[in-house]
Amino acid sequence: MRHVVVLVAAAAAVLPVSAASAAISVGAFLTRADALKAQGIGAMLSPEFGALRDEAKAATRQLRAEDEARRAAGKPPIACVPEGSSVGIMEMLDGLHALSPAEKKRPLKDGYARVLAKRYPCG
Repeated sequence: MRHVVVLVAAAAAVLPVSAASAAISVGAFLTRADALKAQGIGAMLSPEFGALRDEAKAATRQLRAEDEARRAAGKPPIACVPEGSSVGIMEMLDGLHALSPAEKKRPLKDGYARVLAKRYPCG
């Protein structure tokens, strides 16, 4: 189950973002991901697997759009991810789990931003 989380630097598909995707918190995502992980290999057959993958992709697209807007406005990037780098799903989940309780109340895209900024700081 070591699918690669598409990162800000690698996100390519641009699909509409649903209201549910925009609103999911880090904590809610982790609760659902942990329940799915407990199912073992069978989790990949669960409809919840696809739903969580879609949430992750939506958060990545939102983060990429925010980062592009920051760059266009002359602001520093959120994180300085080296070209061609990626973070595995387990590494991203570990990073999300390490966030503070207050950060886990934030939207998933903000959690991704914090994990990436810690892993790939700029400057």
